[in-house]
Amino acid sequence: MGIDKYNLITGSALKLMAFCFNRLPGLRTHLKNSTGWINFSVGIRTEDGGVEQAIIFHEGRVRVSRIIPTDVDVVMNVQDRKVLKEIATVPPNEVLIMMLHNKVILQGNITYLQLFNYYISLLVGGFQQRTLDKIHKQDMTARKAEYSINDQQLSIELKKRHSEHLSADSTEDENVKYLSEPYLAAYSLNDFPRLEHLLEVHLNNRPELCAERPELLTKWYRRHGFEKNKQGSPWQPVLRQGMAFEYLMTNKQPVIAGYQLLAGTTTRNEACGVIVYPDAQGAMAWGELCSISKRHLNPYDISDETRTILNDIFPFWARRNFRELTRTKFNNPLGLQIDERFVAYFCWKSVGLSHTAPDFNSVLTRGTTGIKADIQRQLEIDDIDSTSRDSLEGMLHGLTGLEAYSANLADEARRLAGLENNEERRAELLQMADNCANVPCMPAATLNEAFQSIWATWIGMHMENTNTGLSIGRIDQWLQPYFIADIEKLSTDAQRNAYIKQAIELAGCFYLRLTDHMPLSPDIGNYLFGGSPADQAITIGGMTPEGNDGVNDMTYIFLKVTEMLSLHDPNVNARISPNINSDTYIRRLCEVNYTTSATPSMHNDDAVFASLRQHGYPEEHIRDWCAIGCVEPTISGRHCGHTGSILMNMVAALEMALNNGHHPLMRWDLGPETGTIENFKSFNEFFDAYASQQRFLIANAVALNNMYAEIHASCRPTPFLSAMIDGCITNAQDITWGGALYNTSGSSNIGLADVIDSLLVIKTLVFDMQEITFAELKRAVDNDFKGEPRLHALVQNKVPKFGSGDADALDMAHMVTSLIHGIYAGHTNYRGGPYTAGFWSMSQHVAYGNLSGTLPSGRLAGKAFTPGLTPDPSASKNYLDFITDVAKLKPENMNNNIAFNVKLSPGGEDNRSQLVNTMTGYVKTYCELGGMQMQFNVVDSRVLKDAMANPENYRNLIVRISGYNAYFVSLNKQQQIELIERAEYGI
Repeated sequence: MGIDKYNLITGSALKLMAFCFNRLPGLRTHLKNSTGWINFSVGIRTEDGGVEQAIIFHEGRVRVSRIIPTDVDVVMNVQDRKVLKEIATVPPNEVLIMMLHNKVILQGNITYLQLFNYYISLLVGGFQQRTLDKIHKQDMTARKAEYSINDQQLSIELKKRHSEHLSADSTEDENVKYLSEPYLAAYSLNDFPRLEHLLEVHLNNRPELCAERPELLTKWYRRHGFEKNKQGSPWQPVLRQGMAFEYLMTNKQPVIAGYQLLAGTTTRNEACGVIVYPDAQGAMAWGELCSISKRHLNPYDISDETRTILNDIFPFWARRNFRELTRTKFNNPLGLQIDERFVAYFCWKSVGLSHTAPDFNSVLTRGTTGIKADIQRQLEIDDIDSTSRDSLEGMLHGLTGLEAYSANLADEARRLAGLENNEERRAELLQMADNCANVPCMPAATLNEAFQSIWATWIGMHMENTNTGLSIGRIDQWLQPYFIADIEKLSTDAQRNAYIKQAIELAGCFYLRLTDHMPLSPDIGNYLFGGSPADQAITIGGMTPEGNDGVNDMTYIFLKVTEMLSLHDPNVNARISPNINSDTYIRRLCEVNYTTSATPSMHNDDAVFASLRQHGYPEEHIRDWCAIGCVEPTISGRHCGHTGSILMNMVAALEMALNNGHHPLMRWDLGPETGTIENFKSFNEFFDAYASQQRFLIANAVALNNMYAEIHASCRPTPFLSAMIDGCITNAQDITWGGALYNTSGSSNIGLADVIDSLLVIKTLVFDMQEITFAELKRAVDNDFKGEPRLHALVQNKVPKFGSGDADALDMAHMVTSLIHGIYAGHTNYRGGPYTAGFWSMSQHVAYGNLSGTLPSGRLAGKAFTPGLTPDPSASKNYLDFITDVAKLKPENMNNNIAFNVKLSPGGEDNRSQLVNTMTGYVKTYCELGGMQMQFNVVDSRVLKDAMANPENYRNLIVRISGYNAYFVSLNKQQQIELIERAEYGI
């Protein structure tokens, strides 16, 4: 057998790299960090075995081996020589896309692959950047040619929406006490110069990577130990985490942004920073440290100092992150191997434990002092064991850390006040100093203090836990008592009107503080979760725990701020309680949605209540639910729901059922053998095959999620969050150990309409009508319907789709949603609670669609799935059909909620009042039919196309993806096209 030239070329390239790092001092400095040499190895092989090479970094020397060692850290398994050749010529982001498409399959520690990519960037980064710049330039030229509408009036008309306002009176809202005109139509952004300035800062500043959190934590762990303490004894992890958190918060730099009324920032950058979590997946950005500021989609600034710090820190966490700890403890389980192929599912616990809502009402009304008193009482119990004692001590340390940070903010505010020449600003700084000296240590006494207390606590939450989906909860309910207490001290209408304006400004400052951080998204994240902010859900309106109308003054103040600022975050979720909330309120929700084009999301309390009752929660707790992350329901302050734990590609199971357990893109005989196409004698037999493949994937995803949960509990519990979740103090257990009053894990199941429509085609055309054989359909699907125009038209047009109003289509939807819910309900999570089933998709419907083949429904390979459980755009031209099918789905099968997207195109002949009234009618009809959740994009495709070609004119155009908002111009091209192609209905 001759020498494989590709093996020779690969080896030569690696040897050249080894030579450079062995001989060039400027490169050799990157082979070590402050604790010594960085030792790791990377293997490269083709699937046929013709190419096999390894590069080994050990004790400051680099060598190449023609045989991959058995203890290699990570191996790149390349599909074939053609792909290997592409790897050598494309930029790093294209290699990541190859990984998504399973052309490159990883085995082992991806952190070390990122380090390897970083080393490559040191050698050829300039060439890679020139390639990226060329690709971007070509893309923008193509966009302008294909999508530009050349109508400047489009962006002007969009902006005009902010200059018109409807008005109302508050007689319908019994708990709106002091807003005589609840829509606050007299106010616009022009009335708030502070908010105008802060909004410009937000829109004009790029996020900057901040190394503060990992630097401080890693310093503490290096000094005190991670697995063991300085005495060599194993750490009780809750105590260790609490002590490390206290150190972090005590030493965190107190930053007060200019013009702000709230003290403190999430990172050192007062405009917007990117928090790094190397203990989770932060090191995924290692390979991009030289290029992350130059990428064209969502770039982040990074200083040389930060780059140096992260290069020093990342090696400490290379084997201590969630993924690698799970791989080591559970011997690289099958569930993890599937997850790392990207196609079938994604388990969010590799990123963090974030999807829940703390009990802010507790910290507002009792302060950390009151919470600590509860902990002290538990510590005084005579028979408390050492594990429980250490857990409670860890919570105390967490609360003490927050108090220290707030005291530092108070000192900084006083320092700045002493330097301030402007008397008005000096007074504001002194007020901030007083606020921070009081809260959150003590109960809040004013609305100003209440906002400061929540904000400081929120900073602490994101210092402990990854900033993805951690949510604030029912903020209008928490803050209404402070608004009332403040305003009742005033004696004249003029004073009260001035106070209302101050309250709007304060709420606006709070919103703009929430935008001061972004998740660390490597370029692969732009592809999977493109444009997603931290998804900090707030919930307004609905019903009180006692069953009364929950709409109050603060509800309308938050709606005003949402309308004025039109931000991608926070994620505003509005509860609607039919027969309790007023038409005035629903109409206002629709007006704000029209103005902003995408927010708030709207939820029907009756349907959500029905979905939650199966868990046996008390009715007063169910009435107190809030949305988490995207749309998911959680019992406020009492619940560890981790509602985004599994993102499941439902189409993957369908593809496996069509191929007897084999997945085509993964090239893997993965699932159970459920029969070839020729074996199925009835539709029910095939449906059983699909169900078997789905059970297999869900079982592996659940198993992996439970493994991750065990790692969280044993390695990175969250004592600070636990101190503010009902049950954890009483049980003396961390939230990761099951200490919360309620424990569940939530799933998102993506591609529902695509699966329903595909199953309908198989049932109708193959088995019921027998117009085609299953083999004929399968052959056309495998060939992307090439050469089969008649058959393609038949499957697309002959069979009614979900969303068409057809009874058989609705029956199929019930079958599938019942199946998915039942599978999850049969599993128990690590904390002893059930799994829940949701049908929303973040942006995964685009990514998973791109990673899936042609479907029996006629959807072609690579096309996006429908978002959430939204029907296919071609299902019906009748809007009532579209919403009726979704509304008739049983909420009991969707106990992790849904995302139903509707794109509305405003008619030029209707005025604002008519448009809003029509939208209000849609919402009320949907709720009356039993619909659970609805979200509008009130923008037509012409605007979106123009924004693709001329992004500079649409920098703050927000769109609803599937449960979250994003700036349209921050999305990848596939996501933008999916939004354009959604079903569009006139208002």
